Amino acid sequence: MDTLRGDPHRLAEASAPSAAPWRQAASPVVAVMQPYFLPYLGYLSLVAACDTFVFYDDVQHIPRGWVHRNRILIDGAAHTFTVPLAMSSRNRLLGEVGTHDFARFRRQFQRQLECAYRRAPQFEPTMALLREVLGDDEPGIAELAMRSVQVLCAALGIERRFLRSSQGFAGSRGLPRAERLAAITRALGATRYVNSPGGDALYTREEFAALGVSLRFVRPRLPPYPQMGSTGFVAGLSVVDALMNNPLPEVARLARQFVLD
Repeated sequence: MDTLRGDPHRLAEASAPSAAPWRQAASPVVAVMQPYFLPYLGYLSLVAACDTFVFYDDVQHIPRGWVHRNRILIDGAAHTFTVPLAMSSRNRLLGEVGTHDFARFRRQFQRQLECAYRRAPQFEPTMALLREVLGDDEPGIAELAMRSVQVLCAALGIERRFLRSSQGFAGSRGLPRAERLAAITRALGATRYVNSPGGDALYTREEFAALGVSLRFVRPRLPPYPQMGSTGFVAGLSVVDALMNNPLPEVARLARQFVLD
């Protein structure tokens, strides 16, 4: 898969050999997703599968969602970390939600990572990346999450065009979900859209086809990797765990292991 790095069309061809019309299409591939702070590795598979990635930052914030939290490994068990939010009402759009006392969270989170991973083989380079993600400002949660995805993708060589749904696609707000996603895709001059695996409970290919867009679902293949501090592999953690335990080229390879359904 290393020879396919940076070419999402050839990635799709290698991952889904039965989808001949999809492989041969000239249209770019678009993905739209809420920005997640230090997401699980499968999120980066969605980025790797597209040409243009649109951060869905003008949708309703879900206080108990995964935008501002994830899990790392502490003493062999999954442990949830959470970015404290200010005014995280369900009635606010994601891009309007700020963080609360972020400087304190930044200090505590870095100490937590040091305690959990200081003996990990890739501790120092990973902490350097995370310090870039955490910055020295007081960002809103959308800005923080978007920065985390973009910094990680740059480090992994996943070079994509990143946009925000709040900037340039305001005219599509108020449309039903599938119609808005299709409208954003068409506005980018594309007719191919990829969604995360959970989208198959919400959308159908037939629904998107009627809107002039071809839909596929990105299903990550996330094999176990050497994981320090665990007697058995613990899946579903933040990409931080993969980065601490593997060199960047290996994490990039893992992110590119997906199939298009």
